[in-house]
Amino acid sequence: MVSFVVAIMMCAGADCEIAQPEPDVWYPTYEACAAASEAKAQSLQAYLNQHTSAGRQGRIVCLRKDVSIVDVEELSEALETAVVRAEPSATSGYVGLVEKGERVLVNGRVPGTQWLRVVLKDGSTGFVFSDRLKTAGSAGAAGSQPAAPPAPPSVEAAPRPKEMPAQAAPAERRDCERCPVLVAVPAGTLTMGSGDDPTEKPVHKVAIPAFLLAKYEVSVAEWAACVDAGACSYKPPPPIDSDPARTPITNLSFADATEYVAWLRKETGKPYRLPSEAEWEYAARAGATTRYAWGDQVGTGHADCEGCGGAHDRRHPQPVDAFPPNRFGLSGMGGAVAEWVEDCWHSSYQGAPRDAFPWRTPNCMSHVLRGGAWTSGPKDITVSSRNYYDTSVRYPANGVRVAQDQTTFAR
Repeated sequence: MVSFVVAIMMCAGADCEIAQPEPDVWYPTYEACAAASEAKAQSLQAYLNQHTSAGRQGRIVCLRKDVSIVDVEELSEALETAVVRAEPSATSGYVGLVEKGERVLVNGRVPGTQWLRVVLKDGSTGFVFSDRLKTAGSAGAAGSQPAAPPAPPSVEAAPRPKEMPAQAAPAERRDCERCPVLVAVPAGTLTMGSGDDPTEKPVHKVAIPAFLLAKYEVSVAEWAACVDAGACSYKPPPPIDSDPARTPITNLSFADATEYVAWLRKETGKPYRLPSEAEWEYAARAGATTRYAWGDQVGTGHADCEGCGGAHDRRHPQPVDAFPPNRFGLSGMGGAVAEWVEDCWHSSYQGAPRDAFPWRTPNCMSHVLRGGAWTSGPKDITVSSRNYYDTSVRYPANGVRVAQDQTTFAR
């Protein structure tokens, strides 16, 4: 019978050791093991701190019972983009991706399976199915064995997106000293939605007039100006070890976001508002027809999320200007913090407006969030991905980016 145990994986680069803090405790499923790990997080962390030596990084994982890992050291190349898992199980947590054609160090094999332990570019380790890799310089799959369980899910290879022409730097402006920087977004037509999820269907065309959108998500310093004026009721604690001017404000409700834009309108006399959902997706795509503004694969270092690679801290989002802007000059449209938009939540686009106006409903209890957050996985930060939350409830991953009318039309 298959069972799972809680283990501590301690690695220094490609050199890894596994310790078992509960040698006589096992769980019938991976889900049960993961739940136990979460419930015992404090004691397991203490064990990890006690047993992790200098220079090694420790991680709490769930492994199949009695699974031993044979140490190897060989360079492999990805035959196709492969999902890297936290443990040798297709249902375990997401660690990252090995892109097609990328070379990766294999430093362990799980006997009796086709799971290989690999070291990613950022030094983290995880497990990948061997038929996704080949030994560098060979034609066959790495670690081929006669018996193999079903392959774990992987990201399908997608056609290379067409190169888009270079675009001049967009015009920017700031209406007051502590107001957000605004970027002019040109008019155009959006093909909104995708076939990836029922909430993103049906795909439909939307005409988008020119408007202004904040270059960055609202920062802690920008939010503080509203608090100081007595117009915003939410008073967050100061950020730890980060610059308030570059740290995105978090833990906002939709009601908080509307307080902020109301203050901006009063402060500046300008028509500030939240973007509509259609405007947000149009701005996030910036002319792209791929899953992300930069292509169909999440890649490495394009955004701040769980599995996006590059700099990432599970405790808080990266700075608002941590990643290059898209073709419209907008930074951080995927990951970082989920951004409130004006639309009420609907579970699909059936009956959605064909213009840029927000889709409102009387007595709306939930509003739409776009872009995902630093706590989200890659599939939740695509340009078409949608989420929602209760209108008056705060949540740590939620923030805001403001918009402004460039031409006058009723809202």
